[in-house]
Amino acid sequence: MLPLIVFVADAVLLCILINLVMQLRYQAGNPDADIAGQRRDTRKRTEKMALTAMMLAFALALKYFSVSLPLMGSNGLRIGFGGIFTAFPAILFGPVYGGVTSALSDLLGFFMKPSGDYNFLFTLMAFVGGFLKGVLWLLLKKAGKRAAVAGKSILAAFLCVFAAFGLSVIISLNADNIMKGPVAVAADVPAKAEMTEMLDGGDAGLPTRFVGMLTSTKSEKSYQKNFATYANLSGLGLVITGFAGLLGIAVETSVAAYRRKKGKNPIVPDVFPKILICVLIPGVIVTTVNSPIIMSLYGIKAPFLIYWLPRLAEEIIVCAIQAYIISVIYIAAEKLFRSKGYV
Repeated sequence: MLPLIVFVADAVLLCILINLVMQLRYQAGNPDADIAGQRRDTRKRTEKMALTAMMLAFALALKYFSVSLPLMGSNGLRIGFGGIFTAFPAILFGPVYGGVTSALSDLLGFFMKPSGDYNFLFTLMAFVGGFLKGVLWLLLKKAGKRAAVAGKSILAAFLCVFAAFGLSVIISLNADNIMKGPVAVAADVPAKAEMTEMLDGGDAGLPTRFVGMLTSTKSEKSYQKNFATYANLSGLGLVITGFAGLLGIAVETSVAAYRRKKGKNPIVPDVFPKILICVLIPGVIVTTVNSPIIMSLYGIKAPFLIYWLPRLAEEIIVCAIQAYIISVIYIAAEKLFRSKGYV
């Protein structure tokens, strides 16, 4: 608990320092401004700094509840919800606040809960991600139904890709006589030597080779079991994820239309698709850029796609959950935000 208090105190002091610098800049740029105008500017900026520091504190606190999953020898997958609170400064105060908050969250979070070696590029990409959230929100916050449709369309497109890839894995493995039906069984998988010969000879389909690359480092003893596991995750798992997500979008759209017809508000807030775009696009960009950095840092020799695709899938799922939570909080506090002139 003590490290959290120390880092929050540091964040508050940093905000105060930035506030003083910006105050000097305001006075230099507006030498004729009256005292009342300076006080209003200082008060509003101080409010923004204080709220940003509070959001940063929440984000840092949630890092203690995040879970890191090992991926090919490194902590490549981190499931957490600190991004909920690093997104609010970008949405409320603009790109710079969003970028600085995300960068500080990454930097201070590393010292609070180290995960591997520190690399400045991760902090830089965190700033880029937070900055992009603010830019996208500025572009989308006044958009109407087209933004909502675009958000759902982007999510649906990702889900369609997942389902299509999963189906291709199932079809390919069945065509190569490695599995029978939609579920892979370890007993049906050939031994490692036979599979390696098939994959190296080019007789297997591309999706089959993909699953083979996932299990290429496994021992002879555990090869068949691991191959079946990866085949089911890459095949039936992605098919279920894709179709379940598409079904959810279809049901939500139908329920929202029905509730509007009855004069009721939709269960999922209308702002959700806009926030989803603001969170998902930067998240995908940051994950894509960070993947080769992690591979280089930890000496991971696997092909980029094998390392990137599981991270991409996790990022999309977590971003969708975070975007919904952010939208619920945003709707609950929207009147307060509007009264302060933040939105």
